[in-house]
Amino acid sequence: MRRFVIVISAALLLLLGGLTLLSGGTREKRADFTFINRGETKTLDLNRVSWSQDIRTSYILWEGLYTIDPVRTLQPVLGCAGKVDLSDDKTVYTFHIRPEAKWTNGDDLTAHDFLFTWKRMLEEPGDYTYLLYYVRGAAEHEKAFQDYVAENGRYLAAHREYRDALAGWNGKLKAADWDVTKVGPRPMPPPGTTPPPAVPDFANVGVEALDAKTLRVTLKHPVAYFPDITAFPPLFPLHERSMRKFRQVDPNTGAVSYDKEFTRPPHLVSNGPFRLHDWAFKQRIRFVKSEHYWDRDRVRSNTIDQVSCEEPMAQFLMFYNGSVDWVADITIGPEVAADLYGKKRTDLLNVGKGFGTYFYSVNCQERLPGGRKNPFADVRVRHALSMAIDKRPIVENVTRLGEPVTSTYIPPGVFQGYKSPEGLPYDVKKAQQLMAEAGYPGGGNWPRIRLLYNTGAHHAEVAQIVRRQWLEALGIDLELEGVELKIFGERLHNKDYDIARASWIGDYLDPSTFTDKYLSTSGNNDSGWINMQYDRLCDEAARATDNAVRLEKLRQAEAILLAEQPIIPVYHYVNADLRRANVKGIRENPRNNVNFRDVYVEK
Repeated sequence: MRRFVIVISAALLLLLGGLTLLSGGTREKRADFTFINRGETKTLDLNRVSWSQDIRTSYILWEGLYTIDPVRTLQPVLGCAGKVDLSDDKTVYTFHIRPEAKWTNGDDLTAHDFLFTWKRMLEEPGDYTYLLYYVRGAAEHEKAFQDYVAENGRYLAAHREYRDALAGWNGKLKAADWDVTKVGPRPMPPPGTTPPPAVPDFANVGVEALDAKTLRVTLKHPVAYFPDITAFPPLFPLHERSMRKFRQVDPNTGAVSYDKEFTRPPHLVSNGPFRLHDWAFKQRIRFVKSEHYWDRDRVRSNTIDQVSCEEPMAQFLMFYNGSVDWVADITIGPEVAADLYGKKRTDLLNVGKGFGTYFYSVNCQERLPGGRKNPFADVRVRHALSMAIDKRPIVENVTRLGEPVTSTYIPPGVFQGYKSPEGLPYDVKKAQQLMAEAGYPGGGNWPRIRLLYNTGAHHAEVAQIVRRQWLEALGIDLELEGVELKIFGERLHNKDYDIARASWIGDYLDPSTFTDKYLSTSGNNDSGWINMQYDRLCDEAARATDNAVRLEKLRQAEAILLAEQPIIPVYHYVNADLRRANVKGIRENPRNNVNFRDVYVEK
């Protein structure tokens, strides 16, 4: 490997030298296994996890009814459930939770823990709540509960108005001062005369605890990949008893939520192979082997450290000098990545097929933030932007790890039997024609538009290339806006952007893990694009019992997505990590999943 001449800042030297320093200034023994995640962990609330790094951390702490087994088959295998009975029509799953399955505090893991978690998921929706819609009555309960919260808010407001009005009529206000616009010409009836709205009954949802260790789940129709869904963190159980003291009730609506402090040590209780020992913000998270995990004899490491480091060159140096054992997703500078990749340094760098796509998300709503007219509401503009990007310079000069450029959404070669339809070609002349037809000939009349991206990695460099190409090909200019990751995620989710860099990495082994993102009901649909024919095809695919028919329905759905272009595909990800040969239990797989109970460093 050639030498790199690097100027290392004092801050970087402190970071490298102080890896084992805790916030209190004391030193602890190096963990058995140490790694750098894709980014800083944003949340450990299973109802809020959506970023890849949070999902990976969740697999350290929790275990679902099924779990992932990437070391062996890549398919879901039984987790905290020791046995599963499936009805003849494949719609009723009866999960028998292992008698020895416990929480990290020693409490028994029960079917009621799943009821609590899934009920919360529907009543306090997160990005992945839609995965429960396969369960009978789940979507209906979510809607009914939203209506209840709204009605209860009105009921509580009426009570407050009555209370204030009654105080006024008792002499604190004169009758002449009565505000009829608020409460009418006479006092409202006492609260007791109007019954409060009824809370929707969760018993109508197809999830029930037959006894402490038996959970029965009834689906609306057969879902071949339902075991894979239960192996995904948002459906993992939460420990209600330890969360009670963090329970909050909104006085205006009666809606229940939980303070995020329940996810911090020493409060967090989980059911996986490790427990949360320490979380030193922007330094490291330490996990310690759980003495109550049902399969603890199989857990190979006693301690794991997830080290915080978002500076790409620092990540590489920490790995190279042995401070960390694994860099899960490398975002090191092109000069280093290209050198390792080009020289085939497979003793350090591992590159394989990925499970995701890098693209630009286009805000398709009628109006942009601030009420501005949205040029992207015209599909011709979206087509033109897509067809005016030459993607080769991005992968050849910026990412430089062999990523395949793409005009399609779903990664190829991952799902057996599935082939994406064709996307839009690179065609500048056609793009110019479309822009002229849409009213922006040569870039004339183009409004002020911002391109949003999160700082770090290579997103700024990609945005600069895209901006330059659009200016040269179409005569339109965009303002580049880079923000910190947390703010970026919030703005993307809230559709507070014009056009933004985005990506999607699959969550389970079925093409629907990609197509479901753009359902009109999906909490992950960041574009505001709605197409009812697309929704219908996805629903028909979910109900299809013939796999070939199901895949064809999904292919038709992706064809609609590519024709409408709420996203502009750029390239498919490759998985690239830094790992030495003595790190065991991590197997290359497109999903880049790891079951941490199998991971250890061979001495």
